[in-house]
Amino acid sequence: MADARSLSNSTALRDESVLRRVQHLGSAHDGLRAWRLQRWTAVALIPLGLYFAASMLWLATSDHTTAAAWLASPASALLVILFVLAGLAHAQVGLHEVFLDYVHTRARLLAAELLVRAAVLILGGASVLAVLKLFLGR
Repeated sequence: MADARSLSNSTALRDESVLRRVQHLGSAHDGLRAWRLQRWTAVALIPLGLYFAASMLWLATSDHTTAAAWLASPASALLVILFVLAGLAHAQVGLHEVFLDYVHTRARLLAAELLVRAAVLILGGASVLAVLKLFLGR
């Protein structure tokens, strides 16, 4: 009788583990969310990157006032802000995955992730502030 009970318990544990994998609830409970964010930012960076590259090529031969006037337009300012934020989010998620794969001590992993988050916040804030200063300063 004890063997039947332990067999049903092990089956229940196995079924719960399978259910968690099907529901994408791994040990960290956010693997699918990070994967989706990485893919969404990659897809968003394609048109934003093309727009930014074309704009930089067009502005390469212009002077400072023309570039400032271009960035002062609402559409350009919004697209540049979206490009910067999508690129930083994409980089943060990608570096997080690299750290999970290659950093094996918990303290170093935490330190690396805090450093990357701080860098993303500082770079994102400074970039948005610079664009908004040019946009609102006109």
